[in-house]
Amino acid sequence: MRTSPLPGFNKLPCGCTGICKCSTEGYKRNSPDVNKKVNIIPSGNITMKGVDFKVKGVDNLGNVKIMKPGKDYKFPGTIVKETKYKK
Repeated sequence: MRTSPLPGFNKLPCGCTGICKCSTEGYKRNSPDVNKKVNIIPSGNITMKGVDFKVKGVDNLGNVKIMKPGKDYKFPGTIVKETKYKK
């Protein structure tokens, strides 16, 4: 498990490298961000309640989890990059 940030991942407090594009709703079914390729979540606490598919999460320390619908996840890092999980 990594304990130091990945290079270039922490440009702004939320992890964005330019204008902040963080999401507070992520891939929840009614989220305005549900169809985005990537969502940046400014937290290590992720809920998958209301999400209809698996999501890959990578925190700013490099920790990776494949998250399942309906469950809650805690990452050691403070920022999580989410992408739709494809096998």
